[in-house]
Amino acid sequence: MKYLTIVRRAKSSWDQSGLADHDRPLNERGRHAAPAVATFINKTYFGGAETPILLPRPDRLISSTALRALGTAQIMREIMGLPTEALLLDSQLYLAEAAKILELVRGFDEGWRHVILFGHNPGMHEFVERILAREHVSKMPTCTAVLMAIPTAYWGLADWSEAQLIGNITPKTLERRFPELYAGISRADGDD
Repeated sequence: MKYLTIVRRAKSSWDQSGLADHDRPLNERGRHAAPAVATFINKTYFGGAETPILLPRPDRLISSTALRALGTAQIMREIMGLPTEALLLDSQLYLAEAAKILELVRGFDEGWRHVILFGHNPGMHEFVERILAREHVSKMPTCTAVLMAIPTAYWGLADWSEAQLIGNITPKTLERRFPELYAGISRADGDD
C-alpha cells in the first residue's frame, strides 16, 4: 500500500501589482491556514500529540516551485517535524494538469511509502477526482488536504479510479468543527 496526500497551496497575496504569478507569496489567511491544517493532520493521522498513528509519516514532501506552494510546504514540513531534506521541489507541478501529476506519482522512489504533493488547481482537483475509486471531492479550496491510500505496492502501478479516500480536510471544515482553535482561517462567506 502507498499513501498520497494532495495539498492545494494556501491562499496567496495579490497585493503586489506587477509580481509574476509564480512569485506571489502567501497572504495572512494562508499563513494561518497552512499551520492549522498541518497541525490537524499531524495530530490526527501521524501520531502527533501522543495520538495513535493511523498513517505512515511522509517520506517526502514535493512542492511546485511557485512561492505560494513552497511556502505552504515549508510551513507544513516544520509543523510535522520533518527534516529539511524531506522537502523537494519539482517545477513540473507548477499549474500541472492531472495527467502530468499521475506521471510524476508513477516516477516516485519505490522506497517511499507516503508522499505529500503541493500544487495548484485546477490540476490538483482534477487529479483527485480521477484517481479516487468511488469517492467524490466536490471542490478543493485553498489549503485543502486530501489523504488517499493507493492499493498497490509500487508507485509505478498507480492508476486512475483506484485510490481510497482517507481524509478531506479544508480550512472551512476545521473552523466549523473547532472554532476555538481555528477561527479566521477561511473566508466568512463560506467560499474559499
